[in-house]
Amino acid sequence: MRLLRRVAALALGVSFPTLIPVVAIAQEQWLTPKLGELQLRSDFRETYYPTERVREQGTTLRILEERFGLSFPLWQNSSDELSFTGSARFQDLDTQAVLPVTDVSLPGDLWEIKFGPTYRHKFDNGWIAGANLTVGSASDKPFHSVDEVTVRGTGFLRVPQGERNAWFFTLNYSNYSEYFSGTPVPGIDYVYSPSERFTLVVGFPFTSVEWKPFERLTLQATYVPVRTVKAKATYEVFRPLRVYASFDWDDDWYLRADRERTSHRLFYYEKRLMGGIRFDLKHVGFEVSGGYAFDRFYFEGYSYSHRNENRIDIHDGPFVIGKVGVRF
Repeated sequence: MRLLRRVAALALGVSFPTLIPVVAIAQEQWLTPKLGELQLRSDFRETYYPTERVREQGTTLRILEERFGLSFPLWQNSSDELSFTGSARFQDLDTQAVLPVTDVSLPGDLWEIKFGPTYRHKFDNGWIAGANLTVGSASDKPFHSVDEVTVRGTGFLRVPQGERNAWFFTLNYSNYSEYFSGTPVPGIDYVYSPSERFTLVVGFPFTSVEWKPFERLTLQATYVPVRTVKAKATYEVFRPLRVYASFDWDDDWYLRADRERTSHRLFYYEKRLMGGIRFDLKHVGFEVSGGYAFDRFYFEGYSYSHRNENRIDIHDGPFVIGKVGVRF
């Protein structure tokens, strides 16, 4: 796998000896009231976007993306958990596209690497407190300098309300976010879960709902301010085969190593309509999906308000994804 070879080569060329591919902490791990049940999980995913035209530039863009993730418990029991998680993503961009205002070529390689620990403790009264720290870099030259390093930290507290409901308090810090960079930002969510079939999380920093109107159908939706929307419907044909349809609206961003202003980022936005199948056995799962990506564009600037400047627009087009995961 090219991604693993590239990660190994990259690690030899930077001054971070602990650089390894890892996955992001899942919100579900923070919200669940049960401790001591973490599993080792790993997954590999490959996404292919065929060649599409770049508007007004007389060139094209083809994207091949690879992701590898790993998450595992370091130590756990019924009252304490310490785990290590994170991810590595690599994009190979075949294009001659240029950011029109600065006349800078779109990088051929883009990376996102992040890793870090999470700790949770459950008190005798049922309250759960914890913290997560993530160090990473998203760039064409990750960890090239301190200007390409990102640090994110979150402290959280779960306060149960009855048997299934809870308040969830957070304090988030990032040294390089679009809003409130370098400033701790508080958050609060209420988790309402009257049964196994319905869970609603309302508040900030995210809102989500999961509903099983009947046993084989699961409906899910998530909103994260300001422009991240995910909706998915999954139907269990028979165990362990599932089919699903989804809509995603999200973005990626990168800190180019040679950018003129260190406060600027290279953003990529797109929307996706997708359908796929999943086959999950006890310790391994397979997934194949495909769909249509639209409203695709890159721009370099400080925030979304700069989206109409220094911009590259990509024609709509199809994509395919293959994924394999293991858990123990």
